[in-house]
Amino acid sequence: MGKLALLSFGICAILNKSFINKLVRGFAWIRGECMQAINLSIILPVRNVEQEISGILRSVVRQTNGIEAEFILVDMGSEDGTPLECVQLIKNEKLHGFVIQNGDGDVAAALNTGIQKASGTYVSFIFARRLYMDFLKGYLETAERTDADFVFGSFSEEDVRLAERRSLSKAVQQQSGVQYMKEVIRGNLQIDLSAVLLKRSFLRECGLHFTEGCRYGYAQEFLYRCLLNAQNIVQSPTLLKRDTVFELKRGKEKPVGKEIFQAVEAIQRVELLLQTSFKQETELQALFSQELLPRTVMNSVDVMLREGSGYNAVRGVLRVLGYDSLLKTGRRTEKNLKRRIRVWNLIPWMYQAK
Repeated sequence: MGKLALLSFGICAILNKSFINKLVRGFAWIRGECMQAINLSIILPVRNVEQEISGILRSVVRQTNGIEAEFILVDMGSEDGTPLECVQLIKNEKLHGFVIQNGDGDVAAALNTGIQKASGTYVSFIFARRLYMDFLKGYLETAERTDADFVFGSFSEEDVRLAERRSLSKAVQQQSGVQYMKEVIRGNLQIDLSAVLLKRSFLRECGLHFTEGCRYGYAQEFLYRCLLNAQNIVQSPTLLKRDTVFELKRGKEKPVGKEIFQAVEAIQRVELLLQTSFKQETELQALFSQELLPRTVMNSVDVMLREGSGYNAVRGVLRVLGYDSLLKTGRRTEKNLKRRIRVWNLIPWMYQAK
């Protein structure tokens, strides 16, 4: 009779997957962190934030209660005690995580290192200068419910309502990455690298990574590549709000100069991808050539002018780089951008940087 009861228990256990999962999780807890599956890898590049890192990390940690998360802090050649402070914080807060010293590299290289070392089902990127509050749990719930490759949030109450309708109604279909890209370029939608959730297996299988050596435009390029490759993109009904208390407020250490035009190169790389692998997306290609590229050039011009470069010097840089030929407009060019380009081309001394 004892054997029969044991056999019945075994059959019930095999049939009841939730019971098995609970049992496995129980053993994982008994044996320690090494047995627990990591749901989320949080990648945070840091440099010279010894005094601020405690608040920055606290802002993120309080979002992960109940989540099996690992914290990957990638140091980019700090000249202060940032690495040691990070190690101490991970120890004191009893976090599952580690610190990587990545040399004097750029942010793109640090993010790639974090992705390579991550073990979570999903990854999220946190930046000291752009901290968002209370979004990770909502994102992870959306991702696990929809099996999404790519999750992003909502910047307005209207976006929240639309995302909720999409999640509740099968009649309201999720948009494709191409559709989302069009909305972003037209200014109708905002997606911030500082508040996205990406399935790690999706990144690995598609070979997606940041362009190292690119200091400006790397985020936009990466997001566009993800949107083009993802099969399941979901907007979470999570309203995004910046953490103005712990967000790093220090300005840039030195002028950007003509290096800002790396942002144009980044968009050109995505445009080349469209021309070779997405030839059928003619409308999106037109948006790139008539809106996104000229806007990126003009925004870069604005940066150089605000930093004190003269009009003739900036025009000279454009000619040398060949970017003056990108300042073309069409029926998809937004009116204000057309006006900016017209003034810059005809009477540059009257142009006012945004």
